[in-house]
Amino acid sequence: MLIEIQNILSPILTPLSKGYGAIMKIRADRYSEGSYELFQPQCPCISVGNIGSGGSGKTPLTGWLLRWAEGHGLRVAVLTRGYGAKPPEHPYPVLKNSPVAEAGDEPLMLAAANPEAMVVVDPVRKRSGRWVSAEFKPDFIILDDGFQHMAVQRDLDFVLMTPDDFTSGWNKVIPRGTWRESVQALHRADVFFVKSSPDDFNSMRYLVSEKLSGFGKPVFQFNLEAKGLKLLGGNDRIEFGNDSFLLFSGIGKPELLLKDATKYLGRAPAECMVFKDHHAYSWKDVELIRRKAVTVAAKKIICTPKDAIKLTNLGCEDFYVIDLEVEFKESIFFDGTEELSFNEWWTEKKLHKK
Repeated sequence: MLIEIQNILSPILTPLSKGYGAIMKIRADRYSEGSYELFQPQCPCISVGNIGSGGSGKTPLTGWLLRWAEGHGLRVAVLTRGYGAKPPEHPYPVLKNSPVAEAGDEPLMLAAANPEAMVVVDPVRKRSGRWVSAEFKPDFIILDDGFQHMAVQRDLDFVLMTPDDFTSGWNKVIPRGTWRESVQALHRADVFFVKSSPDDFNSMRYLVSEKLSGFGKPVFQFNLEAKGLKLLGGNDRIEFGNDSFLLFSGIGKPELLLKDATKYLGRAPAECMVFKDHHAYSWKDVELIRRKAVTVAAKKIICTPKDAIKLTNLGCEDFYVIDLEVEFKESIFFDGTEELSFNEWWTEKKLHKK
């Protein structure tokens, strides 16, 4: 619906879009010229961000990096603004049992799954960066949603994209589209990621190459592969089974979840309930979900890990969460490098690129 409105209003929105893109370019240029103060970490820093808004897989990729770091004995700090978080103070270190209202859903997900890492919520990431450097002494820092947050100096810019970014969304800046900057900003990227299935990536390989070859940086495909289900009240992975199910979510692109869940479980849900992104679930919501499940005769109620983290203490131990793992398969290199998946190509040496 939003895309249809944007298309209808294109004659009005396009000039506004160009103006917004020009302002963002001036801002980026001034940071590059040293007009604004930067926080320069003493350790390597990776920005995990995107050119568009939402649904590109920043949190799962950050989680993968945290697990990789733990496997290599590296201490990592994540600097995040914590969208929707309302901590009592800043900086706010997130613990695995922090209240979701204080920590925000995605920071709490990362902290709960990676207790060895330090996840810090603060909209002023220069401040949280200085604090965590002094208190935690990380081996490297991840700047969450950091592509446009240039107040923190980074060594690598990971830029995540979706298939829509290469088709109907290409170079359509806010308010004409979802891009936060114009295409020139992609020159700052060091590595590109495309969140899609391997088949979808290969079907659009020529288009991805056409759009990104001029930047000369590697492109990696990744997706979230469902391995089974877990009860919210347990840790054991179980098979998907053949039961009818109700699916609900409060994420950026619920249409992709519906498509993937239908593939994973081999059938469409009896009902798909959609809440707004970062929705704060209440007892009333849970009652609504349960009533709908009864109405459609669903034997399982299923959500995403992002939803599950917000259902603690709401009596949802019998709900199921899709157990997801990040998988890398396809890639494109423009310099003759052998095409490897990201987990094959990525090494600790690349962390110290600059």
